Amino acid sequence: MKNAPGRRPAVGLAVAALLVGTSAPPAHATTAARTAVTNATSATAALPAMPRAYRLALHAQFQTTNYYCVPASTAMSLSTFGIKVSQDALAKKMKTTIRGTGGDSAAEVMDGYLHPRRYDDRIVADVVGRPQILMQRVSYDVGTLRRAPIMQVWMERLPWNQGHLRGQWIGHAILAYGYDQNTGMITVFDPWRPTGGTHTLPAKVLAKALQSGAGMHYISRRR
Repeated sequence: MKNAPGRRPAVGLAVAALLVGTSAPPAHATTAARTAVTNATSATAALPAMPRAYRLALHAQFQTTNYYCVPASTAMSLSTFGIKVSQDALAKKMKTTIRGTGGDSAAEVMDGYLHPRRYDDRIVADVVGRPQILMQRVSYDVGTLRRAPIMQVWMERLPWNQGHLRGQWIGHAILAYGYDQNTGMITVFDPWRPTGGTHTLPAKVLAKALQSGAGMHYISRRR
């Protein structure tokens, strides 16, 4: 484990300006968000209305190393497409190191698997601090597409880590696989074994834990 320069000591995952435990905010995040909205709007017209609440059956798995949160979350997300791939194989494709997974490598690797199935994976930042948009996007991915999107979070801001971690700006990846619009709750799986597993939390709390400029990997149907 290494500490990021100019940051307080990180626990569990190393953090750097452009290389973090989860995918760092890409320069095209704003453009990608607009593209994802357009794609989702056109795709939704051809799909049934989403249920008010839904939870996927998930093949859950914990990360096999301290720095495999992105490969683990990606493996789980791909499993909801019927794609089975190991964390090690994904880490190799993403060029993951002991400092984590850099840039938007996760989205690029995901797209390599999803494009043949006519899906896109885009990193969108409009969900950060905006629980209503976050709930809409999670509901579409989980309830309509029946797929589980990756959330890019600051680890220390997750409720189950409070009092268990020291440091700030600890980049981390978790998976959203359930929601309830009636209660405003989102169900996630955190691959970090010491405090992770399945957790259900308010969308407003998750929205505040998302990484600025990164947010979530939004899945949409391709035309």
